[in-house]
Amino acid sequence: MQHYRTSSLTLRTAIVSVFFVSAVLAGASQARAGAGATGLAFLKLGASARGVAMGDAMSGAASGAAATFYNPAGLGADTTIGKDFEFLFMHKEWIQDSRTEFLGARMRLGKQHSLGVSVLTTTVADIEIRTQPGEAQGTFTSRDLGVGLSYCYELDPGLRIGLTARFLYEQILVDDAQGLGVDAGMQYEGLIDGLTLGAAVANIGKMAEFRSEPLKLPALIRAGAAYRLDIPDLQSSAILAGDIENVFAESQPLARIGGECGFRDLFFVRAGYQFGSEGRGLSLGGGLQYGVFGVDYGFSRLSNDLGNGHTVALRVEF
Repeated sequence: MQHYRTSSLTLRTAIVSVFFVSAVLAGASQARAGAGATGLAFLKLGASARGVAMGDAMSGAASGAAATFYNPAGLGADTTIGKDFEFLFMHKEWIQDSRTEFLGARMRLGKQHSLGVSVLTTTVADIEIRTQPGEAQGTFTSRDLGVGLSYCYELDPGLRIGLTARFLYEQILVDDAQGLGVDAGMQYEGLIDGLTLGAAVANIGKMAEFRSEPLKLPALIRAGAAYRLDIPDLQSSAILAGDIENVFAESQPLARIGGECGFRDLFFVRAGYQFGSEGRGLSLGGGLQYGVFGVDYGFSRLSNDLGNGHTVALRVEF
């Protein structure tokens, strides 16, 4: 019987490995298929105040509704044991009056299955229209939209895989484009007690041409780990997370670290840092949980005199 279980786990792990490597190769192939920079930059930004505060080092730390963005395998994480539903709303004030909203939900379907839905949108308002010198002829709003459906399956205790399919839309003035992107991820908790390994490939897909020009998705891979330490004597917990992320079409990978300290699962303090980013470095934040409700805040210090980023999120878990 023991031999059967070991063989079953080995087979499943091999299947997952082949699947994940295939997804990575598909992303690399997509990146080589065309030239030029990628579009839809909002797909590279964070989607939760907790994640932003922790430097977006979320491959292993992602859970709940936010996992629909960071790593769909996190939909099945047991950080909210006994709570089958979670709703998350995030609002972010960003560079040049840009605003991002994220609305996500996670639902457990038994012990092995979880579903998630998400809506991510970014707008930049009051962009001036100029076709000649002088006063602007008017203003317009640029919009990006992603609507996703996610699924997570627990192959074995501690080994999860997830998939997200996302409809994408971009509009600038009277021009627009549509497309489809796919994310795939894994999380594994079996090596060391408290340690979660995570990896995901994201934004594998294709967009329609934008004004007769090809528009590439920012296909990327992120991988990392999160370690959780419970301190019963202090009724506290601590999480340390780290990630490496690489956008296939870009030459320089990002390194991210983040930490979270919680007291009685009520108060949380968070910090993070991004290495190799041209726009972000230090991030800070915190959270408060009261019953089924939670509120989180993330602050990002932006470089090159771009100002600061502010992210707030509301959560409901039951």
